[in-house]
Amino acid sequence: MKKLPISILLLLVLVLQSCGSKKKMLYVQDLDEYDNTALVYTTSKIQPNDILRVDVSDLNPIVAAPFNIQSSSAVGGSTETTQPVGYLVNPKGQIMLPILNEMGVGGLTTSEAEMKIKQTLINEGYLINPTVQVRVMNNKFTILGEVNKPGVVSFTEQSIGLLTAIGLAGDLTYSGHRKDIQLIRETNGVRSIYHIDLTTASWMSDPDFRIRQNDIILVTPNTAKLNSGRIVTNPLQLITYITTFITLFFLIRKN
Repeated sequence: MKKLPISILLLLVLVLQSCGSKKKMLYVQDLDEYDNTALVYTTSKIQPNDILRVDVSDLNPIVAAPFNIQSSSAVGGSTETTQPVGYLVNPKGQIMLPILNEMGVGGLTTSEAEMKIKQTLINEGYLINPTVQVRVMNNKFTILGEVNKPGVVSFTEQSIGLLTAIGLAGDLTYSGHRKDIQLIRETNGVRSIYHIDLTTASWMSDPDFRIRQNDIILVTPNTAKLNSGRIVTNPLQLITYITTFITLFFLIRKN
């Protein structure tokens, strides 16, 4: 008669542990509540240390050629490959363009930089109706901590989703703290820190949480890992130990 209440208590403890673990581990648990929500996109701004590819074209390629730097050639064995050459944005937010010389593009989107270069070419009488394309060549983010493949990851888009970035890093480990993903971003000389709870979908419609050039993602260890050096890591575990001890005591006493 004494074993039944103890067994039930042990079962309840295991169920509570399972429920608690599920709430801490599953991503975007309320995803259905955000079905059909509008998406808002934001365009990244050009920052110092970005490497830009600037292509200027015209109906007459000959007149546009002086405004483009030539691609470099890399020879590997008997194979020659062409590598695009970019313009490094200096700490003042400027790039050095052929003929046009210094051009301030820091803090602009790539579309705004395209328009600025195009208008300069027209206003200074170099070209009549040029086409200008500007792209960031060194888009990358850094992800560290409790992920399976930490490191620096390159991407070609202007921005990517946070879950996509985590996927590129091989997903979080079991020990990753899903309720407090830290995103570090530097924009216009200001560092911003964001805290994101991956167990809810409320952050998914916020354009600030799309990963941009030079972002840093930190995944801290969860409480279980931080406390892994302790004998007892949480109250539920203590109850488990106590009920197990009591069960063993009565089993030994009965025998």
